[in-house]
This record gives sequence, structure tokens and C-alpha cells, in this order.
Amino acid sequence: MADGKQIVPLSEGPENVGWLINIMKGEAPQTRAKPLIQKVSRTLREIESNKSCFDPLVVSLGPYHHGQERLMQMEDYKSVAARWFVSLATHNKPPGTITDMEVQVAYQHFITVARESCPTHCYADKFFLLKFTYNDFMRMMFLDGCFILHFIHLVVEGSDELSNTSHLNQPLILRDMFLLENQIPYSILKALMSLLQPNQSNEINRFIELVFLLQHKQPRSCSNPINLFIEFFPNFKKDRQITSAGSKSANTEKEGEPFHLLDFLRSKLIGKDAKKSPPSASPESGYWQYYFRSIMELKTAGIKLRRSKSKCLKDIQFRSGIFDGHLQLPQFMVDDATKTRLLNLIAYEMCPDGLSDRAVTSYICFLDSLIDHAEDVKELRSKNILLNRLGSDEKVANLFNELANNLTPNSKTYSDVMQGIEKHSRSRVKVWIAEFTHTHFTSPWTVMALMAAIFVILLTVAQTYYSAVSYYNPK
Repeated sequence: MADGKQIVPLSEGPENVGWLINIMKGEAPQTRAKPLIQKVSRTLREIESNKSCFDPLVVSLGPYHHGQERLMQMEDYKSVAARWFVSLATHNKPPGTITDMEVQVAYQHFITVARESCPTHCYADKFFLLKFTYNDFMRMMFLDGCFILHFIHLVVEGSDELSNTSHLNQPLILRDMFLLENQIPYSILKALMSLLQPNQSNEINRFIELVFLLQHKQPRSCSNPINLFIEFFPNFKKDRQITSAGSKSANTEKEGEPFHLLDFLRSKLIGKDAKKSPPSASPESGYWQYYFRSIMELKTAGIKLRRSKSKCLKDIQFRSGIFDGHLQLPQFMVDDATKTRLLNLIAYEMCPDGLSDRAVTSYICFLDSLIDHAEDVKELRSKNILLNRLGSDEKVANLFNELANNLTPNSKTYSDVMQGIEKHSRSRVKVWIAEFTHTHFTSPWTVMALMAAIFVILLTVAQTYYSAVSYYNPK
């Protein structure tokens, strides 16, 4: 060719792009109805300050950390939990009176029900499953499930065993139970619960409320030693009835059921619509790109804080009035375990087959945008929105600033709130009134002085008026 370009024969074209043609002809990857239990991404693990937040300290649950020497002490206690559970499953018979046949029947029932959900297929990293035979794996699932149910029972019922047993460190066990890599499938807990009578249900929901949602009430007395898991197993009674009729398994998956404990915690924090996809993008979704107004800046602009009645993280609302605005935020407790808990929720949302709404991630980013300094935390504390059990307000501010580093929120979440705040803050009249009020009327004495001055002026005007009337209209 005159221009020096070489023409590739057409016969070579399909061969060179065959790999791309195969991709185009292939089917798009299907979204899993139930996400796998994943390992924490290297992106999060490689952050130096995060390294201690993803591995269990006292108890292993599931295959990823099973058999580690530093966690072996709790393995003995899992046998105690298993004796407790089998006793409960056999109508509260003392362990010494339960026959071998009853034990065998109970365990085989668990295996039969659990097998239907294929628990070995619930883990993403198959390498860790190679060291288990199927029988060993199911034995681990049974013991770990019994341990979880027993510990929850002890917490909810306020048992003295938690304080009298030296190695039952409640804060550390709670921490380990909500690690991403320390989960067992929900179906295992449901299979265990199928061993109980229908009226022997529920406590996991109560457990989450007590420990994380601050709904502290007096422990219920239990005529049955466990009043467990009704809301966690909302279809438990119906499943038992259907199963007894022989038409459906007690382990059938139901829409809205949690996948594991960490997923259940997330659902409770986010609210009932936790698994629904976010709405389609709006023109205001871009507010995340430049939104940065701290609590103290909002206060200067006349925006007041209120605590919402709900504790769901999505319950954030903004209302702009004639002269001021109100930002409503849910109550949130910050303690020594908050960083670990939130990081594992973030890791869960970052999983390849995780939930696309990134609700917890978006909440952390939103709170980070409100918190720059200790003064912002102090203002949130004064409104009973943030409960600080971590230490200084500076520590809390640093925590959220650090957590939000390199996180990407969902652009649709809270965009309407941020749009409302931005519009309010751009109103010169509202901001001027707020600044004037903040500057001149921060003290009640100043307000009283203003009212007194207005009263004097009104009296003077009235006196002048009546004097003029008397002068021009003498009697």
C-alpha cells in the first residue's frame, strides 16, 4: 500500500477475535438469590489500621478459622452448648437421662433438614472446605449452631453463667459472632430450631435489640428455658405445620429471611427494606460529589438537629421551614466494638455478590460528612443522637473520618436530604436570620432584653398616640 499500512486478511479476523466473540455469545452472569459467605477483600485487609478487625479473638464459627490453636478453648464449651440444646430438643430431659437413640434421632433430623439447603455450597472459598469430610463439616455446623443459640439464650435471659464462667467473655464473643468470615448459614440455625416444639421459639431478634439497638427491657422469665427466635424465624410455626403435612420442607427458603447473623444485624440496622434495590438515579444524585457541611456549619445556617423515633440508619430526613430547618437522625451508639462491627458490615457490602445498595457504607459516609471535629460530635451528643461510649469526642470524630476513607457511597442514598440541606443553605434570607439569631440571641437574657425593649417601644408608641388624640380632640 502507498501509505505503508498492512492489510490483515479477513480470514484471520475471526480467529484473532474469537475470544471476544465467545464472550459476546455467552450468557450474562446470573445474580445469586443468596450471596455466599465470603472472605474479607484484600483491599480492606491491607489497610494497617484494619488488620485486627476481621479475625476472631475467642471463638471460631464456620470453616474459615476452624481449628486455629488460639481458639481451641471455646471448642470444649461448644460441647456444653450441644448438651443444653439436645436436652431442650428432648423436652428438657436432663442430659444423663437422654437415651442414645434419642440423641441419634435428634442429630439425624438435623442432618436431614440441613442437607436440603446444601450448606457446603454456602461458602465462597472452597479451599477451606477441602480439609473437612462431609460428616466433619456437618458436625462443625451442629456444634457452632448450638453454641450460637446457647449464647444468645444466656444474653437475653441475663444468665449468671456469663459472669461465672471465666472464658465466656461476652464482649469478645459478641464481637466474633458478627465477623464476616465467622458466619454459618441461617439454614443451619433454622434446621436446629426445627428440633424444637413450635412454641419454643425466638430470641435472636430480642438479642439484636438488646445488644445493638439499645432497646433495654427487663429479661423475661422463661417457663420454657428458651423463648427464642420468633421474629428471626417468622415462618417457623407455619413451616412446622406444612412439614407435618408432608408437603413442604421446614427448611424452605423464604423471601426476606437473613442469610446469616451479620446479614440479620444489617437488616435490623437498615430497616425492613434492607434488601430492596435503591430507586433509580435522580438528577440530584450528584450531591455526594461535593457535599461537605459539618454539624457546626449546619447550625450556623439555622439547621437544627432532632433525634428520629426510629433507630434505622435509613431514617434520615430533612425539613426546611420558613426561617430554619430540621435534620432528623437516628440514635447510634459508638463503643469499643463499633469499628470492628462497621468494618465487617462494609466488607459484607463490598462482596462480589453482596447487596448493591451499600446502605451501611452510605450511612458512614454521610455521618463522616457531618463530623469534622470534636465539636460536631459534642453537638450530636447534646441531642442524644450519638451515644459516646468510646471515650473523647475527638476519638469518635477520628473514627468516622478514618472509616470513611476510600469508601464509595450509593449516590442515590440520602440525595434528597443533601439536596434539601444545600437549597436551605443557599437561601441568603434564612442564613442571615440564622446568623443574626445565633449572634445576638444565644442567651435567654438577650431574648428577654429584646422583649423588654419591644414592650417599652410599644408603650411609648401607645402613649404618643393617646397624647396626640387628646391634643386634637379635647373633651
